[in-house]
Amino acid sequence: MLTLQLIRHAKTLQQSPTGRDFDRELMEKGIAQANLLGHYIESHHIGMGKILCSSAARTRQTHSIISRHIAEPSEAEFRDSLYHASPDRLLMELTRETGKTITLIGHNEGISEFASFCSDEDIQMQTSELITLSFPFESWDYVTRGTGIISLRYRPEVFLP
Repeated sequence: MLTLQLIRHAKTLQQSPTGRDFDRELMEKGIAQANLLGHYIESHHIGMGKILCSSAARTRQTHSIISRHIAEPSEAEFRDSLYHASPDRLLMELTRETGKTITLIGHNEGISEFASFCSDEDIQMQTSELITLSFPFESWDYVTRGTGIISLRYRPEVFLP
């Protein structure tokens, strides 16, 4: 049995100081979302396994905040190839892995499309949303459309003045 955690980065600023999308950082609401998500993951004993994270600023920040809440942080790899990755790219990255539990921290539209592909459901992930999928396989090579079962879906609600 394989487990895949999909996390869309937390809410971000519309612009970065450099003007580059890659450098956009989390806004106050996003920081609060990531903190709540990290607390939820820890309090519900959700295993993260190996973490594959886009190397963009907002995904790195989301990962960093979540990790502060986890007693035993997981190994993480930051990959440029996950920045705005398509579902095909996400699947390719996943099939290179051998661990039984993998967490992908990425961006829309790719991460929502990948969740939809895996579950064969229409999914539109919101910021800081977590989806857990289970697959009845021993290797990521067997993951194809509709082979994943959604076992958890969580998004922290944050209301700031």
